[in-house]
Amino acid sequence: MFSDYKKLGNVFFVISFLFFLFLGYKIFEPFLTLIASSIIIVLVFYPVHLFLLQNIKSSILTALISTLTVMTLIILPIGIISFFLVKELIEFYPTLYSLFSDPYKILEKLKAYPFLYNIYLKIYDKVVNNLNPEDLKNLLGHLKGVSGYLIEKGRALTTSTVIFTFAIFIMTINIFFLFKDGDKLFRYVYSIIPLEEREKDFLFSTSYIAIQGVILGSVFVAIAQSLLSFIGFVVLGVDYALLLGFLTFLAAFIPFGGASLVWVPVAIYVTLYKSFLVGIIFFLYGTFVISLVDNIIRPVVLGSKVSIHPMILFFAIVGGLNFFGFLGIFFAPVVVAIINTFIQLYKDRYNIS
Repeated sequence: MFSDYKKLGNVFFVISFLFFLFLGYKIFEPFLTLIASSIIIVLVFYPVHLFLLQNIKSSILTALISTLTVMTLIILPIGIISFFLVKELIEFYPTLYSLFSDPYKILEKLKAYPFLYNIYLKIYDKVVNNLNPEDLKNLLGHLKGVSGYLIEKGRALTTSTVIFTFAIFIMTINIFFLFKDGDKLFRYVYSIIPLEEREKDFLFSTSYIAIQGVILGSVFVAIAQSLLSFIGFVVLGVDYALLLGFLTFLAAFIPFGGASLVWVPVAIYVTLYKSFLVGIIFFLYGTFVISLVDNIIRPVVLGSKVSIHPMILFFAIVGGLNFFGFLGIFFAPVVVAIINTFIQLYKDRYNIS
């Protein structure tokens, strides 16, 4: 009788625990992305925090200095860049909308460039002329649908800016308390994991090194390539240089192509519209400066910390963008790195060579 009562108690405990965990998840769900972002930032900067903690005995003052360091190096620059990026996007939206709402305006612009206009005529002769009226009508309908989408996104831009500002404020507070009480949180999580001490040490240390390597390697490369690209775009006088620099930052995380997915089309544009010689010079600049910086920074930062196959990383980033949104660019490599750590732990735990 006592045994049955104990089993019933175990079932009640598990069901109740899972139920309240689910409620807790729903409560914190709107903030999970902010919390995860804050944790990753704190992990990257934690060696700096430990160095400060050795010289400044006050945990509150140390956490405040560490938070100000993060704000100075990451949050403040992101905020300033975002402000000018939104400003540039607002200026760019009407142009993009006018082109998609009236496709014939693109044709008028092409006439100013005989080389591109001749290419258009060849495509029109071989493709468009072979379309029946219904297909052509559908194509124009899709283009107008894109213009409607652009209007909707343009209207949401102001709201997104306000939400972004609020998110930065919440993240800053979260980072401060993670620096201040992060060691207590770590010890709490460490204590409830039902693994041997050796396995827990391996899991946390390897994951920490992998997270630092992936984030620092990817982010440093992306920042360097986007900055170099931005400088090149400004020197060439290319319109929307900041927007193109931001797109370069995003493209740098893509394993196949990377920053070249942005600077190569710009080099072609410069060659066709400005000067053949300037286009060739920019192409050499992109090849031997923008793209080559990846081969310099990544090995220095990563070393032998982590190695993820490019194909796995590619699918992880694409899936991460779909699941997490923009921050999936950062979260996806981290998740893959932690999964890799668990696989190593699994092999060690069950003696698999």
